[in-house]
Amino acid sequence: MKVEITNWAQAKSGSFFIVVVMFASLGACAGNMQGVVRGTGQTVSINYEQGMSSDSLTAVIDGEDFAGKAVMRGATTTFGNAFGAAMTTFVGTSTSGDFVATLLGNRGSTLSCDLQYADVTGFTTAGGVGVCRHSDGRIIDIIW
Repeated sequence: MKVEITNWAQAKSGSFFIVVVMFASLGACAGNMQGVVRGTGQTVSINYEQGMSSDSLTAVIDGEDFAGKAVMRGATTTFGNAFGAAMTTFVGTSTSGDFVATLLGNRGSTLSCDLQYADVTGFTTAGGVGVCRHSDGRIIDIIW
């Protein structure tokens, strides 16, 4: 994605508008990921709440409450200036939809997850797939 900004005053007001719209639209972005433990068929439900820089995740497995964050892995942002008739600033972001998550249980267990979001920009509501590893060795396949 490339964004070209040629007028700084316009960019500041436009950016503010985009941020306000994003906050308003993300306020209601919550949902559920469905999981199944390999080999046993036990179902696991992971709830998510979309955030600006990370997603909050919660789950209950065998009576243990888990809570944690999912963050984007490997995103890069580049900035550049071009000089000519007018100065132009370019901002580019490269994302893959690749997220990692760690959830901590209230009884000492952990879940470590690799998630692939369907939307490379990280909108959780677009769905995705993933695999979580429980600290006791169980593997949970996730879809949403």
